[in-house]
Amino acid sequence: MSDYVMSSSNMAAVHSSALPLVMHSEFETKYEQLGGSAGFLGEPTSEIRLCPDERGLYRHFQGGSLYWYDGQIYEIHGAIRDKWAELGWERSSLGYPISDEAAFSEDGRVSAFQNGLIYWWPDTGAIELNDVSVNFTGIVCFGETDYDQGSDSDEPYIVMGVLDPTGTSSLRSQVYQDVDAGESRADHVELYRGKPRGLTISTLIVEHDEEDPDKYKTAMQASVGAAFAGVTTLIAIIPVVGPFIAAVAGPLLAAVTPKVGEELNSLLDLGDDPIDLETVAMSAKDMVLLAARTTSTEEKGITYKVTTPLLSGHGASYKAYFDLVPV
Repeated sequence: MSDYVMSSSNMAAVHSSALPLVMHSEFETKYEQLGGSAGFLGEPTSEIRLCPDERGLYRHFQGGSLYWYDGQIYEIHGAIRDKWAELGWERSSLGYPISDEAAFSEDGRVSAFQNGLIYWWPDTGAIELNDVSVNFTGIVCFGETDYDQGSDSDEPYIVMGVLDPTGTSSLRSQVYQDVDAGESRADHVELYRGKPRGLTISTLIVEHDEEDPDKYKTAMQASVGAAFAGVTTLIAIIPVVGPFIAAVAGPLLAAVTPKVGEELNSLLDLGDDPIDLETVAMSAKDMVLLAARTTSTEEKGITYKVTTPLLSGHGASYKAYFDLVPV
């Protein structure tokens, strides 16, 4: 079926008699699977027609449309269909649908396309978005430690453990030299790039003395991996991963993050001085709205959309900052 092509002379409107019987059968089968005229699509309002790019076919109904491309037919309807139409249908940057509309995290809906997705929630409307990039962007010092090891300034660094519904990672910032209260240190470390499925960032701030900072990174990786074990068991039985995994696995992340702290505390018998550990949790919906609809803020030269609570210990107080952008 993927080799089926019609001439441009038939592009404006294809009469049903011009189509092979097998094509009619594919559209009819999909229509009946969705409930036929008694389903949400309702009655047909057009014949099966060739798309303007001459690569796909479609048929409109009272409640939505069916689109065929490369041997597959998918439905699209409601506010997500309206958004896709506004963007230019299959000629838009999104291309053709590659899924039916499905349930998404936090009572949302989503449809996947060749080059992105359209999300919908009752309180947001439809939002077009592909991948997102989550970045650590720096720290602000609100108070120095009360043990400076012969120095009148801090030398802190940040270790971050990232969990999303499909995996874990650990990353470390540079060691910031000579940090005093009221100062900031801008940075850029990409923590995650992919579909917005929900994630947590366990953020440990450490005062550097003589220890190798990468030992803390290794400990963080071990702790997030151990905490994530229960989530991976569930993921293994989910038949369709893709973006739709957020509806099932995403809410579990917040539940496992306390285990990160427990695991990490059992491993931190190292030479540097941990100040505090806090976790930033972002749901899939949070990630979509932060990346697509939230303007970045700036504090002391650091661009951000999300910040940790105050990281406090041994007389020191810091915040770590994060930004989310569409990619």
